[in-house]
Amino acid sequence: MPLYRDRLPMPPSEVTGQLGQWLFQLWGTINSMPRMSWFSGTTPNSAVTGMPGDLLVNVGSASTDSRLWIKGGAGNTFSTTGWIPLRTGPL
Repeated sequence: MPLYRDRLPMPPSEVTGQLGQWLFQLWGTINSMPRMSWFSGTTPNSAVTGMPGDLLVNVGSASTDSRLWIKGGAGNTFSTTGWIPLRTGPL
């Protein structure tokens, strides 16, 4: 059972051939993309639930060092811990 509801419903089984294959691949690709959400606070840990690869934008932060967060962890671990701020160094 998936942890998230699909973004798109499965293509109708009546659509076959190359179009059916293409629609099925598109459906799978879109539904497997990481989720992106937002929060306001000092840390999303213990406050925001997600799966590894999900992204968060901190809309309440004045710091660009902690504005974008990514969920770490293994496999399909659905939890509120493991959020890590993405930081970029000097260019």
